[in-house]
Formats: sequence, structure tokens, C-alpha cells
Amino acid sequence: MKKILAMLLTGVMIIGTLSGCGDGTTEVATAGDSNVSAQETDNASDEGAAAGADTQVLNLRATSFGNNYDVQDMGWRWMMGDCYEGLYRNVADENGEHFILAGAESVDVSDDGLVYTFHLRQNAKWSDGQPVTAHDYEYGWKRLLDSSKGYDYASFALNVVGAEEYNKGTGSRDDVAAKALDDYTFEVTLKVADPTFDAKLVATPLYPTREDIAEAAGDNWGKDWTLCVYNGPFCMSELVEDNKMVWTKNPYYWDADNTKLDTVNWFLVAEDSTAATMFENGELDVLQTSGDYATKYSAAAAEGKYVELTSDYPGTVTMNFEFRDGGLSGLMKNVKIRKAISYCIDRDEMVEAIYGRYKPAYGYVAPAITFDGEPWRNQVEEPAKAEYEQYGGDPAKLQALFQEGLDELGVTTPISDITLNLLTSGNTIENQSEREYIQQVISQKLGCKVELNSVGDYALFKAQRDDNQYDMMIGGWWSDYNDPLDYLNTFHTGYYDSYGYYSNPEYDALSDSLVGENDMAKRKEIYTKMENMLFEDCALAPIYYNTKQVFLQNWVKDFRTSSFGASQELYITRIEGRNR
Repeated sequence: MKKILAMLLTGVMIIGTLSGCGDGTTEVATAGDSNVSAQETDNASDEGAAAGADTQVLNLRATSFGNNYDVQDMGWRWMMGDCYEGLYRNVADENGEHFILAGAESVDVSDDGLVYTFHLRQNAKWSDGQPVTAHDYEYGWKRLLDSSKGYDYASFALNVVGAEEYNKGTGSRDDVAAKALDDYTFEVTLKVADPTFDAKLVATPLYPTREDIAEAAGDNWGKDWTLCVYNGPFCMSELVEDNKMVWTKNPYYWDADNTKLDTVNWFLVAEDSTAATMFENGELDVLQTSGDYATKYSAAAAEGKYVELTSDYPGTVTMNFEFRDGGLSGLMKNVKIRKAISYCIDRDEMVEAIYGRYKPAYGYVAPAITFDGEPWRNQVEEPAKAEYEQYGGDPAKLQALFQEGLDELGVTTPISDITLNLLTSGNTIENQSEREYIQQVISQKLGCKVELNSVGDYALFKAQRDDNQYDMMIGGWWSDYNDPLDYLNTFHTGYYDSYGYYSNPEYDALSDSLVGENDMAKRKEIYTKMENMLFEDCALAPIYYNTKQVFLQNWVKDFRTSSFGASQELYITRIEGRNR
């Protein structure tokens, strides 16, 4: 299962990527060459900014390169999405977030919603020229379910007939009802109808995998990019570790004629200042940034120098509470205490002062998430907003609420002598400003002490989290698929222990009642009840919804970002009028 993300995702976040065509040659940089500078863009200068006006080369910044090339793992899905392809592809256009057919040319669904028959594109090929077949999908899905492989996202396929039994070791691989009927027909039979099934198909765990390639690689599968083949519009052709990654157009891709880019250069640039210089010099074509840089480039975009793209992203940053023992203080057991803490935070003020972007959050499900074709947040009220406004940041009201909670717990300690522990992670300036802001407003408005426990190393952070070493914790959820349930199920008992071990039998019953429920009006009703219940219990304190702010050079055309599958839809991007 995906683990909670402590605030490690602030700052520049267009993520690097993988995969590829080519001869499999790997270059390894020395330690002294570990980061690209504005003067060291070699191929970027030769093939990009200094090249002919319409050279189809795109230069991007990455803040990290992945080291896992196994699509079933999904750890680096953002990087794989443009080099691999599944049955469906997620897109974000004038119609919002939705999926379209990709590896599948058509699909038939039985009247009861249980049997999906996918008809594959017969002109789809891997980067070595071999056809992409239904056998590749069958192998990939059954590999995902093989418990010996340890894939976290096997849960995406457990609703397939026979899948859960095989995954648990009580059933046969042959009984899993995800089967190639012939080379270009892939049939999947579900145990119960699932309206979220289509949304999950854009995720990489359900992509195809070549059996002959994976089995030949053995333990090196997913670790050595030179062993990979790709069925997407691009493939990885070069890797300079800690420096540069290069994709080239996959000539065997079924829609290669409409893929305009020939080369995508990813440069690992650690410093925002360096990235900004490269962008201003035309050495980077796209830049996702924040703070003063975002303000600067927004003004420049308004004058026509750049193009600015802003969009919602399916992530919500939250404050979570420790429910097992009530935290180090023992006070988190009380809902009034949790609410008093939550309502101390002025979301609008915090977002404006610290981030200069994002949206204040008074719900859990992010605005980027759609339901039945419409944004979820346009259909329902944010459940925490009315009660938050009732307290209005008034210290007297908040202290009174906090004291009521202490009285209910039988705690006689004066508020001024109480210390709460806030566990956070991340080393950016924003991380530091964020935790100091929360510390300050809680201390000022409640009159208690707040002790910061800021852990830079994620493994140490996780250890302290799992060992109950906090009262409050900054984390968040970044959705795996486009449905409110992916958010709401994070608080189902036993699903995600990283959320403070919140447990509510009534909440669990609502979640369980969704199994096999195909009536969208009924699902909306249940989803609404679940989200409202989270805030009645104050199971979490939302802080902000993620947004993306991207700046483009004027010669970059048809660049589009999406929230699921790939982070950027580079298969439609083109260069027009560079340096004209």
C-alpha cells in the first residue's frame, strides 16, 4: 500500500522518468558531475535551445530519477507513464480529467458489469518490434498478483475472479480470470461490479509486461533499464546517473506518426536558482516552480514572455492525529481537543503567506478528483468549513473548546503546562516555515506548548510515526486513481495504519456497503456520509489542496499535464518557432 507522504513534495515537482530504445549504453557520471548547471547542458544546447527553430527536442527538469523500471511496482509511475502504456490513458483537457482508450482499441462490458473484453490494437508493438499481445497483459496482471513478488498494488486486481485466492496462496494462477482469449483479446471477469475499475486501468500496475524479457532478467527486472522494452510513445536511450536521462521517440509505437517529439532530455537540477537560470536562458523548456520564482514568471507570462499553466492536482496535505494511545500527551483521544487544534490554523493565511499557491482545504477529497464526470468538490460542500468559520480563529472560543475536551478526559493540568508534539519531515524552506507557522498559531491561540520533531530522513520519520512518537503529524494523500473512494478508504480500519490508526465501525460499514454498488446516486450519498463522518470525528485536519503551476517557453505547444498515469502528456507536445 502507498505510504503516507510527509511534506516531501513541496517545491519543484515535475518528476523525472524512465525507459527506452537505444543500444542500452549507460553512462555513469562521477561525483563531481552530479548536477547539471546552466553551463553544462551539453545536448540541451546542441539539440535544444541552440538548434533549428522547430527541432523536436524538449528539455525538462527533474528533481529525482527513479531507480525502479518495473511497471507493476508503480513506485515511479510519473516517470513511466510516457514510456509505457496500458489499456486506457488518463488525459486532462477542456473536459477535465478523464480516460480514453490507449492499448485497447475497443472494450465490451457485460450487462451485469462483471466481464470486460478488451480488443487490443493489432498495430501496437514493443520497442524491439515485437507485437503487444493479450498474453503480455495476462502475464503482467498475474505477476502483480504473485505474492512472492511483493507488489503493493496487487489490491488493484483483487476483485478479479480467482485473484485473491492466488494472491493469498490458496488458489491457482490458472484460475485468475484475467486471460488472453487470443493474441488481441484480453478478458477480465470481476467478482462484483466495480464502478472504479475503469479508473484503475490507467495505473501502471495494470500495464502489460513481456514475459520473455522479465523472466530472462530475473532478479534484475526493474533494476536495470537496459533490460527493458517499452510499449509507449517514448523509450529510454541514455542515463547519466545523477545528471541526465534521455528519451527518444519509439518508432514502433502504434501512434508514432502523431508523436511529434524526437527527444526528451531530463536534467537533474537540485537548486531552484539553477533551474530558473536555465529556464531564462532557454535551456529548459518547461519549469514547475513556486514562491518568488512563480510570482516572477507569472508576471512575465502576463506580458507574453512565457505561458503559464495552472491546474488542480489530486493531493491533500493534512494534519493527522495519533489514535492508538491518544499520542504522546494522551489528549488526541478527544474530538474537541482535535477540533480545537484544527481550527487554530487559518488555511487562507497559511497558504498565502507560506506557499503563495495551493488551495485552502476544508475537506479531504481534492478538487482534482471527479465523480460521475464532474469534480467532486463541485458536488458537495467542504465538511469542515462551516464549523471552522463558527470559531473564526477566536482564541477564547478555541481555548474553551480545548478545555471542554480536557474536562471530558478528566485532565486537570492547566493548558499552559500542556505540551503537544508535532512530527514533520522535509528540509525545504517551505517545510520549515510550515511547521513553525503551525507551532506558533497553536501556541498563541490555545496557550499550550508545541514541541517540533522535524525529521529529515524518511525512514526515521516512519519509525517514529509507527512507534507512536507524536501527537500530531503532517502528511497527506496523493490519489492513485480518479475516484473519491481512493481518499476515503485510507481511513477504513486496517487499510492504512499510517493514518494514526483511526477506527470507526460505522465508517467501515459504510465503506463495505459500496462493494457491488453500481447506483451512482447511492455511491455519492455514501461517499458524502463518509467524508462528513471524518470531520465529525475530526479524524484529520486538512490544510491545503495541491495545485500545479507550470511555465512554458512560447515555442512549446500542446503541453498538457494530467493527474493519473503520466504527469505530463508528452505524446501530444511539439516545438514550434524556437528562437524565432
